[in-house]
Amino acid sequence: MRGLLQARRSRWLLAGAVALTVVATSTACGSDDDTDTPATPADSGVEEVLGTKNPASGTPITIGFISASASDNPLSAQFQRNEAGLEMAADYLNEYRGGIAGHPVELFICQGGETPAGSQDCANQMVNRNVAAVVAAYTGQGSVITPILTNAGIPYVGLTGASNEELRTPGAFMLTGGFPSTLAGYAQHAKDNGIEKFALLATNAPAVLQAAQGIGTAVFGNAGVGYEVIPVPPGTPDMTSQMQAAVQGGADAIGVVGDLTFCAAWLQAYQTLGLTQHKYLISTCIDPSNIDAFGSVIEGSVMAATTTTDLADSDARLYAAIGRTYGEDVDPDPALSSGQAAAAIALLSFGRALEGLTGEVTPEAVLEAFKSAKDVPLFLGGGITFSCDGSAVAFLPSVCSGDTLIGVLNAEGKLEGTSLVKTETLLKL
Repeated sequence: MRGLLQARRSRWLLAGAVALTVVATSTACGSDDDTDTPATPADSGVEEVLGTKNPASGTPITIGFISASASDNPLSAQFQRNEAGLEMAADYLNEYRGGIAGHPVELFICQGGETPAGSQDCANQMVNRNVAAVVAAYTGQGSVITPILTNAGIPYVGLTGASNEELRTPGAFMLTGGFPSTLAGYAQHAKDNGIEKFALLATNAPAVLQAAQGIGTAVFGNAGVGYEVIPVPPGTPDMTSQMQAAVQGGADAIGVVGDLTFCAAWLQAYQTLGLTQHKYLISTCIDPSNIDAFGSVIEGSVMAATTTTDLADSDARLYAAIGRTYGEDVDPDPALSSGQAAAAIALLSFGRALEGLTGEVTPEAVLEAFKSAKDVPLFLGGGITFSCDGSAVAFLPSVCSGDTLIGVLNAEGKLEGTSLVKTETLLKL
């Protein structure tokens, strides 16, 4: 029986790789727009928000980042934004937070091109330089990077994981729970709002489908909410038959997981049928093209997030102040500069986890500090905390938090009224 359960869990974890990548990439790529004039938060009080200067003065420590900003990869522009976010976060740490344990942070950015060979080479360079740790906002190369780094004793800290290696390897620490936490958050929200049956229309790619069925069935079952996954072939232009099947099956809430065009077909079918069931979207769906065409359908939909939408939040105000002081053309709203924000979240959360560290900042010291990190506030997390002792999500020991924020979208695709949802009790398979 135990062998069967382990086999099932392995399939779900493999499936989660693709599903997590869908969510992480869509969050990364959907909302950066450096042409808009920053409007919020207010310009006043930047120095007050930054606080008293506490410059680092010790021996520099090196933090690694594997990038693709200099490549012809479609994500190169996004990695450029990541680098900008890392640099402004490092400048803030070094000038106002005493760096890490009094040591100024130096970034070693290696161009891996987001390819297996390039990422492997960069990971080996990180080992040769004996960097204190490697941080990541997101990557599709985690399965390549993680074993090289962790086998050499170098901690690998990511904002969200996409591969089995990232999610389960000792020495890897993923700060948020990605797709499993999203599903658990939706299950909890459905329970809290009296929903009896939730239908998820999922793109019929084997890995995504298996994740939706495996993890989704478990978390909705733990919440006591009926659950059904309806597969939809990729590229389906008309989803009305699948949407009708969900309604005929008794669903009073309908969700979606897929790419941008999949979301567009889902929104079109919902609108065509004039449905009133509760709607659950993922960030892939929030694109200007969908907002223009289906704003009335998007309005009122539930969505999960791990970044606060409250611009009065202390971290949001700090992010705006850091951007204005150290960034260039960075929108102070993290939702509108998500590439920079994602990297800043990774590095500043990394710094928070090491605030009690003293002495030499070696990979071994960082590893031990992360393993004992408990209830550390995620930067820009709106109350999300992370603990990296392996207890947050039992079947994903490298995931440091199952927390998520759940809110409701307006017609412009902005998430409003978010509330913190703790999902650990549901994430028990």
